[in-house]
Amino acid sequence: LPGNARDVGAFFQAQLQEKFAQLPIVGEVRGVGLMAAIEFVADRGKKKRFDPSLKVGARISKAARDRGLIVRAMPHGDILGFAPPLVTTKSEVEEIIGIAESAVRFVMDELTREGA
Repeated sequence: LPGNARDVGAFFQAQLQEKFAQLPIVGEVRGVGLMAAIEFVADRGKKKRFDPSLKVGARISKAARDRGLIVRAMPHGDILGFAPPLVTTKSEVEEIIGIAESAVRFVMDELTREGA
């Protein structure tokens, strides 16, 4: 398990950076191994948070759940938390990333339509 967590965890972190770090609503991608978080912000440059009433993290979590992925909206700020099992494979990481990216882009489009 530790070897898989190390190897797949490194792949997971790289994929998160590749797919999310440059999105306009992503303030930070952070993590170690198979534990990770993505923080969402209204203004990347200033790291300005979204208005709490928008519930961006919860909306992304719901959009992911609607697509078959369970991720946690953290209680402080618009942060999405990931903690897949230590036995997760690279193929499963690709599936996790794909679903999460779809959910983030869906909510990002909603926010644009709402003028947020």
